[in-house]
Amino acid sequence: MIVLETQEMEDYLREVEEFAKSIGMAEQFQEQYDYLDTYAGHGDYGQVRCRLMKDFAPHSFYFVMEVRKEETEVWKTWFEGGLIYHGEHDRGGDGGPPTFSVNLVPKYGWSVHT
Repeated sequence: MIVLETQEMEDYLREVEEFAKSIGMAEQFQEQYDYLDTYAGHGDYGQVRCRLMKDFAPHSFYFVMEVRKEETEVWKTWFEGGLIYHGEHDRGGDGGPPTFSVNLVPKYGWSVHT
């Protein structure tokens, strides 16, 4: 389950979706977004959530994956990462400046990094 805590984040998500559509990568972005949305659900959808926040990298997100502590409303941080966009600005994540994260095989589009 994805959590967007502010209207600003909802607006940012729409901006990224529009950007993805404008470069012909809407489906690729949606696949990565859906991956985070259902991560580790295994039939327990609602016990794991992904809080998305704006990242400093262009068209990218920082995320915190949390798990619900038993049957309470208490959430515990599980791990953190990024849904990072790689494009011309970082040569597909090949380590060229500016480097937001490095891919073993350079690619263009969004990748989940932990």
